[in-house]
Amino acid sequence: MQSGLATLSIADDGHSEHVAFELTDRSGLIFARQELLMRAKSARTVRLSLLTARSEHAIRIGNIDASCANFSILQDLMPS
Repeated sequence: MQSGLATLSIADDGHSEHVAFELTDRSGLIFARQELLMRAKSARTVRLSLLTARSEHAIRIGNIDASCANFSILQDLMPS
């Protein structure tokens, strides 16, 4: 399991914000403001750039519970 900080970018409106994450293989959890998670869930293109691993992934947000959401990696955009 990998965990740390990442930048969540919503390409639809150009907004990005730092979030905490936990990642196991191709899915994980994101910890952020509920408003940000709701915007990311409804967006067409969302990217998660891991700050420590210098990798970037296209993701899809799943269920949201307060300030935590699960996600799945759709595509690796930059090799880790």
